Amino acid sequence: MHDIPISEHLSIDNELRNMLLKIDPSIPKYIFTASVRDHAERCLRALGIEDLFVDIIDVKSCNLATKHSTEAFEAALQIAGVQDPDTCIFLDDSKKNLAIASSMGIRSFLVGRIGRDCGTPIDSEHAEKVLERIHHLPNSIPEIFMEVES
Repeated sequence: MHDIPISEHLSIDNELRNMLLKIDPSIPKYIFTASVRDHAERCLRALGIEDLFVDIIDVKSCNLATKHSTEAFEAALQIAGVQDPDTCIFLDDSKKNLAIASSMGIRSFLVGRIGRDCGTPIDSEHAEKVLERIHHLPNSIPEIFMEVES
């Protein structure tokens, strides 16, 4: 169950918000979650980034298919209107999810070097790069970011 006090775990992240705002606005951004929409909305709101995404693609949107299945990714791509998977960028902390995304031709990035379930260092041969934090994304794929005038 996801009935947890989000505010005890997440807070406004202006650094993340500013990074997301620098992504080329012609690139639609989606949340693809193994959770339910309500939980994702609460997390995004707590981080202060709920207004920066086109939509949330949750487990219900994917016919309850597990996120580390081809079926879930195919549903997510269809919902997002993606014709060519290699035009997508996928960021995740799950090696299983990255393996599926990569097998479908989606550019994949592992976020976090410590496994959330095991607490030990992780890596993924399916990730184009491993990011210590999502905030390091501009260093990995600078081509999607726009210079912001001061």
